[in-house]
Amino acid sequence: MQDLIAGVQKIRFDLEVDVLMQKGARPLPFPGMDKSGSAVCEFFSRGLCKRGAMCPFRHLRGEKSIVCKHWLRGLCKKGDQCEFLHEYDMSRMPECFFYSKFSECSNKECPFLHIDPASKVKDCPWYDRGFCKHGPLCKHRHTRRVICPNYSVGFCPKGAHCKFVHPKADLPTCPSEQHKHSSQPTELAPAPVMIDMALLARHQNLLLQEITPFPHLSTTMSIVHYQLSRLQEAGTSTRGSARPIHLVTCYKCGEKGHYANKCGRRQLGLLAEH
Repeated sequence: MQDLIAGVQKIRFDLEVDVLMQKGARPLPFPGMDKSGSAVCEFFSRGLCKRGAMCPFRHLRGEKSIVCKHWLRGLCKKGDQCEFLHEYDMSRMPECFFYSKFSECSNKECPFLHIDPASKVKDCPWYDRGFCKHGPLCKHRHTRRVICPNYSVGFCPKGAHCKFVHPKADLPTCPSEQHKHSSQPTELAPAPVMIDMALLARHQNLLLQEITPFPHLSTTMSIVHYQLSRLQEAGTSTRGSARPIHLVTCYKCGEKGHYANKCGRRQLGLLAEH
């Protein structure tokens, strides 16, 4: 009621104008002096300060959003060149280490910010689009929101100030899946099977010695001969380079110059016995 009856918003004192115009401010006797206790130069922020390094007020360069912790204790030696803010602003104070680390600070007059850890959790982009497979175990925050009908159609005139959510089209990819696809080896052809021909010949000779005394097993023996010859062909085909024919020893007759599958002397001997 007092503001309505006797408002002073339109009243401006000459002192306020003099402070804004920096009237009566004298330049520094020499550059490089400590100006940590001085006010911020209003003209420098607008690019109108003509005093330069001799200005008695502080020149803040860039957007400094965090208060310098050394300046709070009077130990900052950088002055205007400091990348942090030299101004006591509670909204721009650095975060309290103990509260961020242990969620508790015993100092009742702590000048640093106590930020709730829940406010640091980012919104889940999958849940904002409609579904998150992790459910309540998701490390991101699930906030129920209403999709903007204008944005879903194509355009929202309110933009970032809209009270409804504007979903993003791009979705994050899981780094574990990307690593799994990148580290997956390419499919290679199966390695050829290597057969020891000397061991195969020795087993064939033992098998023939066991079958030969029984004349009624001639059919079975011929089948065994056929299967062993097929194995030998498979073994010779899997080898990188075949040996010359004059170095090949037939395991049936023991002579060189031909393979066992093309040996006719052993077959003739068996037929003569019957």
